[in-house]
This record gives sequence, C-alpha cells and structure tokens, in this order.
Amino acid sequence: MTHSAAGGRIVVGIDGSAASDAAVRWAVREARLRRGTVHLVSAYHSDSRQHAQYVPSSSWMTPRQERRAAEALLAAAMELARRGLPPGRLTGEVANEPPARALLDRSAHAELLVLGTIRPAPQPGQPPQAIGPVARPCLRLARCPVVVVSPDDRLAGLGCRADRSQDKQLGVR
Repeated sequence: MTHSAAGGRIVVGIDGSAASDAAVRWAVREARLRRGTVHLVSAYHSDSRQHAQYVPSSSWMTPRQERRAAEALLAAAMELARRGLPPGRLTGEVANEPPARALLDRSAHAELLVLGTIRPAPQPGQPPQAIGPVARPCLRLARCPVVVVSPDDRLAGLGCRADRSQDKQLGVR
C-alpha cells in the first residue's frame, strides 16, 4: 500500500451502519481537501471459535456467507464514496481477520484512520459512554491519527454529492 503523491491515504473501516456511512462521507470530504485517496476496509472474521457458545450453530453464517455479506457492504460503501471522489482515488478490500487488526494493519502507513461510532456526544456533567470494541484498540494502537465520526456530526454529511457546484465555496478542487 503506497501513499498518493499528492495527499496521502485515508483508511476507513466500514460495517454497513449509519455511523460507517458517516465515516465514509467524512473521509471522502477530507480526501478531496487533501487531494488524497480513500481506502475502504470491510473486515469480518470467520473463525468459528469466536462465536458465542450460547448461540446455536444453526444461526451462524458460513464463511462463504460472511464473505458475501462483507463484499456487499464494501460495494455499497464504494458506491457512496464514488459519488464524491474523482476516478482513481478510491480503493477497497474485504479482509478475513479481526476488524481491529485489519484496520491497524491497513492504516500503518496511512495519513488517517476514520471510524464511525454510534456513541452519542457526552451531555454536560455526564461521563462519556464506552467506545466500541473495534474503535478502542484502534484509538490505542494506531500509528496514525484516528478520526471517530458519529452519524449526527454536522460535517459528516458533506462531501458525497453528485453536484459539485459548491466545491469553490468549500475550497474543494
């Protein structure tokens, strides 16, 4: 994985959630501002030893089903990102390994790692809620800055649009 000559690579973890979509939109906007690239990662882990013992095995997805589901998530995220990026500045992959490990590996030489969270912003006088099991190790171990985006972040919705008439107003080229 190499850096773009102009602005570096932004790695985004995706899982099909609204928070993940917000992370994709934020990363696309940032990549446009930096003239960088976006690399989407849809990670799943098909190790049956990781399944909860109390869940009947008949409800588990087969490794093939897990891969297809991850590919479908990636395809949807690629379509969302493609609307806001010039050709050649978007890549993606499906990784069969624990999501945190996949994201840490792919972001080792990236400019940014972007993740979505459904964790609400803390209210005045209240402690923040715990962050998720993927974001926690990424925040602790990533070798690059990590941006955590919530679906209700004001700027998360900018950046992925077919109409580029506002680019000059946003400073996007």
